[in-house]
Amino acid sequence: MSLSGNLKTMDLAELLQWVTLGRKTGSLAFIRNKTKNSIFFRNGQIISSRSNEPTKQLGHFLLFKGKISEVQLKKALEIQLQTRTNLGKILVQQGFVSQQDVQQALISRTEEVIYDLFLWEDGYFHFTAEGYNLEELIPINMDLNAIIFEGVRRKDEWDRIRNIFPTNDMVLSLRQGVDLKVLNLTPLHKKLLFLLTLQKTISEIILELHGSDFLVNYELFQLYEKGVIEVKEIRSTPTPAQDPAALISKGVELMESRRYQEAIAIFQEILVLDPHNSWADEQIEHAERAICEDYYRSSIPAHKVPYFLVPESALMHQNLTHQEGFVASRINGTWDVKSIVMLSPLREIEILQVMDKLVKMGLIALR
Repeated sequence: MSLSGNLKTMDLAELLQWVTLGRKTGSLAFIRNKTKNSIFFRNGQIISSRSNEPTKQLGHFLLFKGKISEVQLKKALEIQLQTRTNLGKILVQQGFVSQQDVQQALISRTEEVIYDLFLWEDGYFHFTAEGYNLEELIPINMDLNAIIFEGVRRKDEWDRIRNIFPTNDMVLSLRQGVDLKVLNLTPLHKKLLFLLTLQKTISEIILELHGSDFLVNYELFQLYEKGVIEVKEIRSTPTPAQDPAALISKGVELMESRRYQEAIAIFQEILVLDPHNSWADEQIEHAERAICEDYYRSSIPAHKVPYFLVPESALMHQNLTHQEGFVASRINGTWDVKSIVMLSPLREIEILQVMDKLVKMGLIALR
């Protein structure tokens, strides 16, 4: 049995209870813009999850929690490419984490995937009795009622956060006169405060920590409520104008002429008008894959190592975006393009586009 719809018309809690009370086995997929989250059930019980968002993947989640380092994640991902073994098993075998750490991270990550869905105003969902291979998953056990309760609480909390931090393009700063020595700060709070001293926006901090939108905003909000930090400025970002023309036919024409970047912009406009248009989602995936392959063949080979042609201090005068700055911060003259792509919380196409731009600006080269 399958079920499809939109979260605008069917409440998430109601949908999850439908699966649980019906003791259903299968996968429940949620799609919104570029994001696809999946929850897997067996006899009505949640047993695993999957997301195409890098920050929701096991390695980046453990990185955010401080359980592993980027160097350890890099090594584990390289082993995974060679062996096709489950990443969690590799991390345990290498002695980077315990089996208990992996199990807890899988549960916490699945919880975060579901909690984020409670913050979606709309999104397409589809339940199917098929859709997963149990051998590819590490099963977990979860209390759905507790998850629903926490999800509803987070939605209320998110409204409070957004009243103070209406956008991630905000710069926060330490409040004048605050004595950090008397505060009981967690390691994560210390990282956040350090990044604030660098005048990074919330978006930049999320990238730097490999964290999620809610978790980073929540921790910053705790510091705000304690009077530790304050809002310094909001940096505006331009929003693209919509073209009301015949978008579908134009997008197909652009794909046929291999003008993939322009085609993606058109398909994204279609998704703005029709958020659960699966055809547009598929076309974006095809176009992005084609662009990545072009980069690897021509200007950004996966095995090449990027290095700076200018002092890193010169980057401060280049007016780089937070994404460009993040990619630049991962260029160390040792890691190849493939490694940087694997370790980044950005999507593959975004990383390659940044590298291509840095090469054309004469800031980096590859060897």
